[in-house]
Amino acid sequence: MNGTPSAAELQPLIDKYIQWDFSPNTAGPLLSKATFDDRPDRNVSLKCLEPNHVEFLIYEEQTFGINLGFSRDATANTEQAARRWFFARQEGNGGQITFGEKLALAEGIGRSFLYYTGRPFGINLDWSNPPVYEWQIVGGTVGSPVNRNTRVAIFNAKVGEFFVYFDRNIGAEIGWSDSERWEDQLTGELEALVKQYGEQVVKEAIVALISA
Repeated sequence: MNGTPSAAELQPLIDKYIQWDFSPNTAGPLLSKATFDDRPDRNVSLKCLEPNHVEFLIYEEQTFGINLGFSRDATANTEQAARRWFFARQEGNGGQITFGEKLALAEGIGRSFLYYTGRPFGINLDWSNPPVYEWQIVGGTVGSPVNRNTRVAIFNAKVGEFFVYFDRNIGAEIGWSDSERWEDQLTGELEALVKQYGEQVVKEAIVALISA
């Protein structure tokens, strides 16, 4: 294994990973805040743009796995109801969020910050209070401001994977870019590239291209 995969080889994967939109019905900067109750105008919805699953990620009780799910539709009223997500910055509570900075991601009040941890069913996530700064928004030049109504990817720095829609048999249909059966969804593209170049090289190349 040697070399680095080309942008053309990686494009199908990049298209899969850049699958989120914050408050698609509202323009303007994506701004941080420390708690849910502070500055409600900074809450956002989190819309999945995966072609066969264009809905909003919401808190939803699950029998197995973390309590996340998707809305039943993507109407304007549903988008308003789904505006319960927010980002907290590690340094300072205000200001516009930038591509690549480490953030805490939360939905709602209380123990609402998502963080990576193992669990027997579903995606390896749980809820925390206080915030855990391990999330990054990618899809633009590192350090440049992030706006609402912009297609982006969400990356978890702790596990080193993208946060994506994933068709599960048990639990919320959300996963990581290396979740089981992901290769099948990508018709073997990821498996072939990993075999040729190595997992770490492929992963680093994808992150670099998305953040270029």
